Amino acid sequence: MPVIVYSALRLLLIGLAGAGLYLAGMRGGLLVAAAVLIGAALSYVLLDRFRQASALWLQQRSAGREGRFSRSLREDADAEDDVLDQHGSGSPGADHAVEEQSPEPGPASQVDSDRQHHGQTDTER
Repeated sequence: MPVIVYSALRLLLIGLAGAGLYLAGMRGGLLVAAAVLIGAALSYVLLDRFRQASALWLQQRSAGREGRFSRSLREDADAEDDVLDQHGSGSPGADHAVEEQSPEPGPASQVDSDRQHHGQTDTER
């Protein structure tokens, strides 16, 4: 499995970078952060072939699969199409416009109403 090999090599590079920084006198959280950054940069440069092999393996592995999520989406879309076909999607009642409902009067709408009544706007406050 190329992914495991690539991951192991990346961890090895991070460990080697950490060991080198430790021997150079770096300690604490800065050592860990620097080791991860240096290891990531080294793996990008040195492990290109392994990264490409891992990506290709993952792509080939997932190419033949259809996930549960996409299957469920397809089934829902098919069911929706069947309903629209049964009710005639071209009929005048097929597209229902959503009517906007005005909010019920409350404290906020009362304040707005008072401002309008007194001629006061938001910029005049």
